[in-house]
Parts: sequence; structure tokens; C-alpha cells
Amino acid sequence: MLILDVNRVSRNFGYGALFENLSFSLNEGERISIVGPNGSGKSTLLKMIAGLENCDKGTISIKKGTRIAYLDQTSPDQSDERIVEDVLRDGFADLFAMQHEINHIYETLGDDLDRALHRASTLQQEFQERGGYEIETNINVVCNGLEIPGAMRQQCYNSLSGGEKTLVHLAKALMQKPDLLLLDEPTNHLDIRRIEWLERYVKSFRGSAVTISHDRRYLDSMSDKMLEIDYGEGTIYHTNYSGYLAEKERRYEQIMANWADQQAYFKRLEERAKAMAQAGMAANSKTMTRKAGVMFARLEREKEKAIRRPQKQSRIAMDFDEQQKAGKRAIEVQNLTITVGSRNIVDNASFHVRAGERVVIIGGNGSGKSSIIKTILGQQELPYTGEVFLSPSARIGYLPQIINFKNEKQWLLEYFRYEANVSEEKARAILHRFHFAREDVSKRVGNLSGGERIKVRLAILLQQSINTLIFDEPTNHIDIPTKEALEEAIEDFDGTLLAISHDRFFIDKFADKIIEVVNGKTTMHLGNYEDYKEGC
Repeated sequence: MLILDVNRVSRNFGYGALFENLSFSLNEGERISIVGPNGSGKSTLLKMIAGLENCDKGTISIKKGTRIAYLDQTSPDQSDERIVEDVLRDGFADLFAMQHEINHIYETLGDDLDRALHRASTLQQEFQERGGYEIETNINVVCNGLEIPGAMRQQCYNSLSGGEKTLVHLAKALMQKPDLLLLDEPTNHLDIRRIEWLERYVKSFRGSAVTISHDRRYLDSMSDKMLEIDYGEGTIYHTNYSGYLAEKERRYEQIMANWADQQAYFKRLEERAKAMAQAGMAANSKTMTRKAGVMFARLEREKEKAIRRPQKQSRIAMDFDEQQKAGKRAIEVQNLTITVGSRNIVDNASFHVRAGERVVIIGGNGSGKSSIIKTILGQQELPYTGEVFLSPSARIGYLPQIINFKNEKQWLLEYFRYEANVSEEKARAILHRFHFAREDVSKRVGNLSGGERIKVRLAILLQQSINTLIFDEPTNHIDIPTKEALEEAIEDFDGTLLAISHDRFFIDKFADKIIEVVNGKTTMHLGNYEDYKEGC
């Protein structure tokens, strides 16, 4: 049975349509994932389904009585002075209101006793059916699965980091056990262990789900069908992410072949019409001239209904300017201990990275991975002991997890020209290749999204001569086409790569070995993520 029907919806913010005549439906228990480049309208569509934005045209129908839970990508921007426990309980506000009404009925029984008791009995039955007596259990199951500790649940919400706030809102959405779950980038800020728990939880979830994600392993695992939004159009694929890629390429090739056949047909028809017209003029024949006119009119009618040439999104061109390799010993860490207060967040860690190796560091959020990277780069402000060696011939290309700017009010074009040391003309050309439109270069850098900040930083790195890439969560926030362009550049890069990542697709593709950080201790595993999982 249908739970959601999106029928020919359109949305336009005044600067061109985000999408037009977009349609799809979802059955009970089905899971659909939405993909498309940044800015294609994915989050807007999810807000429309959640009832937070209106359609300009079309309709969105949701089965009557459907309970909806929505994870907004911008949830961490909200301010709340309450403790986390109270924020989590907002997900059950209607059940708590029902419980309050039941208690109030029993406390104020009047003359119409039968009517009051009937109302209380009806409410109690609904309260039970909707899991009202399992609220505490649901909260604990989800908080334990997402590893939200009791101490965090008693913290002020406003004191949490952006990643921790995202975790809280994800937990609040999941624990409601809705009929329709709307998730906008649920794996952002989650470490691998939490991502895999989320996959297990959503797989066991009996309701329907609409998810936006750039996590390709998650999309493969969690999708019954895919909705692609691109060039303002929506296209449905009845498969998971890998199947969508194969089917999309097959459809493209088929439409391209049909378009080529059509163009050849138009050319033949035009040549016949021209020949007929020329023959009519030569013979001074009105009949032949009229027939040529009919043929030209037919050609124009058929062109109006013609197949459009299929489009492919232009790929960002990335190619690191490689310096000669660093010495054989690229990076070495010996007995590194990093301390916060009385706690060792990294405890006696030792490992080495040879020139040309590709090494990925994994571990839970807050396990000290970024602290290790900062120590290697000489940026560590926390007290530490141990030895860190970085080859003197290493030319570092560093991509931090959080990209901040000294002057948030600086214009993007001005900032890029200074950092990349290029002319205005070249700066505009480079930013255009990274899909920054003419008006985007006039943005203030403080207004750039997380994905845009990463693209700017990558564009700067590409102007430098480097032989060692050190990346902290390089695929966070960027869309799939940008990830693929970055991966192609890394694939062609012969230098050294040391990266922190929770992206299993990325780790599988590049890791020669994995350094796992658990309770401050580091363990080396040879191979990629699949090898690591087999060895666990």
C-alpha cells in the first residue's frame, strides 16, 4: 500500500527551477534514497515531504495517520538551553501529552464517570499501541547504539559540538519509531561503528524511509530504489546505488544512440527537402516546391518532439602537482602520548608510513585521530611526549576536518587569489572548474557551506607542488561527483597518503594498511577495510 505519493511537483526560488514535474511513490516498508549534485534540490524536496516547505506546482500525498520523523541537515544550528535528555524526549511530546491527559482524567473524575472512563480507556489503548510504555527502553536502545553516554545526556545541548548535536537529532528521529522516516545526511559526523549500527537499525525498521546521503556504502546497503535529481529532473531507478550507476550508464548510452539515429534521420529528411526545393526551382514546378514546403514543415514538427541530447554533469578536473618523492621514511611516530587534563587520549602510539604508502586512520569519534595528525604537522597545542618524524623532503598538502578562515568577511575570489597566488582571471577559471558560478566567487568565505569550503581548499592544494597528502575526513560534506573527482586525483598521485576517514568506500579503494585507534592505543592492520573486517 502506498504511504507517500509525490506527483509532478515543482519548486522555484526565483532564480530558476530547482526541479520540475518530479514524481515518485513509496510503498509501506520501502526505502528510497535521493542522490544528485549539491544544490539540485534534494534537501528542499525532503522539507516539502515533511510539510516545512510548499510546492509551487504538483501535490504530495501521505497516507492518513502516518507518523513522520525528520532529521534536518541543519538541526545542529538550533539553540537550546535544556539538557540533552529533555531534547531527546521532545520526540515523544505527543505521547507525554496523552499520558498527562490520562492522569488528569483520573485525578478529576466528575459526574459523567462512564464517559470519562471510556475516554481514558481509549487513550490508554492508543498510548500502549504507540509504545508509550516503552519510551525509556526506546531511548536507551538508540542512545546505546549510537553511543550517546549518560554523561552527555545530562549536558546542556548548547555545549555540544556540531557532530554531537547531529547525533542527538538522529537519535530523536530514530527512537520515535515512525511510519515514515526522512533522513538528510544521517551518516555525517558518525564514525564507522555508529554508521554500521545505524544500517542495522534502519534495516530492522518496519516503516518506510526517504534518505539523502553521499555515503556510497550506505546507499548500496539501504536502498530499494534510487531517485536522481539532476538538471531539474527526477529519474527513478528500481535498484540500489551500484545498480543505479550501471543502469544510468546503460540508459545514457541507449538515449545517446537514439538521439544519434534521430539526428541522422533529420539530416536525411532535410537533404531530401532541399533537393526537392532545388528541383522545383529548376523545373519551375509549383507542385515540387509545395511538396518541399510540406517536408520542411514536417521536419520542424518532428524536431519539436525530438529526443533531447542526454547530458552528463561536467566533472571537476583534479590533478595534484607532484614534487619528487619524500625520503623512504615519510612519517614515523614513536611512543606518542597526548594528554587532556589527567586523561591520555593517545597512549604510547607507534607506527610508520613509508614513501608512496596509502595509510588510513580509523577509530571512534573523539578517539584522538585528529590529535595524532596535528602532532605530525607540528600544530599540536596539547601536551604530549614521544617522538614524531616527518621527512625533511616532504611537501605537505593538508586538508583539515574543519576549515576556518582568519577573515570570514573576505570575498571568495580575493581569498583564493591570495592563497593560490594566481591572477584574477586564472582564479575565476579554476573556481569555475570546481563548479563555483560567476555569482559564487562574490560570496564571503564565512558563508560557504562545508562542501564548498573543502572544494576551495582542494583547489588551492592543486596549485601547489606536493608529495605527501594528509587528509582529515576528506569526503565529508562533498557530493558524490566531487568525491569521485578527488578519488581519481588520488589514484593518479604517486606520493604518500595519510588520511583519517569513516568512508568505507574510500578506505576500501585506497588503504594499503589501516591504523585503528581504540582507547588511545593504535593497532596496525594490513590491507583495506574489507581485509580489516575479515580479520576482526
